[in-house]
Amino acid sequence: MSVLSYLLDALKALLPKGLFAQGWEAMLGRGLALLLFALLLYALRLLLRWGSDLAFNRFGPRVRRAVAWFWNLLFWTALLAGASAIFGIGHPEAVLLVGFKLTAAYLVWLLAEAGIEIYLERRGVDPNLVVLTRYLALVLILVWTAYLVAGREIAPLIGALGVAGLAVSLAAQDTFSNFIAGVVLLADRPFRLGDWVRVGDKLGRVEGITLRTTRIRTPDNELIAIPNAKIAGGEIQNLSAGGPLRIHVPVGVAYRYDPAEVRPVLERVLKAHPGILSHPAPEVWVKELADSSVNYALVAWIPEDAIARLPKITAELTEAAKRALDEAGIEIPFPQRTLWFAEPLRIVQESASQSESTKE
Repeated sequence: MSVLSYLLDALKALLPKGLFAQGWEAMLGRGLALLLFALLLYALRLLLRWGSDLAFNRFGPRVRRAVAWFWNLLFWTALLAGASAIFGIGHPEAVLLVGFKLTAAYLVWLLAEAGIEIYLERRGVDPNLVVLTRYLALVLILVWTAYLVAGREIAPLIGALGVAGLAVSLAAQDTFSNFIAGVVLLADRPFRLGDWVRVGDKLGRVEGITLRTTRIRTPDNELIAIPNAKIAGGEIQNLSAGGPLRIHVPVGVAYRYDPAEVRPVLERVLKAHPGILSHPAPEVWVKELADSSVNYALVAWIPEDAIARLPKITAELTEAAKRALDEAGIEIPFPQRTLWFAEPLRIVQESASQSESTKE
């Protein structure tokens, strides 16, 4: 009981002094009144969201989500103001004023975001610059909102946020490194939204760039979120940067076949595939004299819109090359190993009677 009384005393010290003056019965009544008020507000919010979803259904989920956040802000503003009035904590008018300022700032952000996207995208500005401009506008609106709420007391607030930010940055270094890397990627623009890239062993199309991760959609329809720090510090292969893409499909052939005999067979495979561009013309290169085979490369160009089918095109060319070489009677070898002994091996043959006696 001593621990409980200590906690109650600590709670009373934090709350206004006259809050518990009327006893626990009055506190319970106020709590029930606040609960009833919260239920009514929640029902009203559900009704407003249902009506707004019907009204904005044709505008898509993004607009409906923005309107839902607007109703959420109004709900929490009204709830906190009601709690302030019921329990006598602070000034309900001040709570309402702060809530309305935050709601107004949210509406300004929605208008700024829509204006930036419409203005820049219609003029063909790079999508990365559109994203970077959105984040810069968000930072400016956050600073303006802080001044709008705190007024002349913003200097102590900034100082407090600076100390808190230092503590948070020390505890979340990886998050801030991804933040800085995201800004670098948006400014440097090694790829754009919609480009096909290869990052490490991941191949996919860039669907989104945030200040923390880059989202890539693979040919298997998997959405992968890669930290920006990993992308900025590694090798990035942009497959869509130069238009058509040249591919190399390896094929191994036995040493006893002349390249002049093998090359026409593989060239027919390239010309027969519908996904290969005729200009530049496809070629067959001798790439390597390996241990067990002469390795050729089927070199061809595919259009930019076929990059999504790159794994399938590679598999189809490999299968067609195997079938064409089999039909031409050209061997595709497998790795072989030859063992050499310092002295000739001696083979000892035993008679059947000797082997039976040995078994006994």
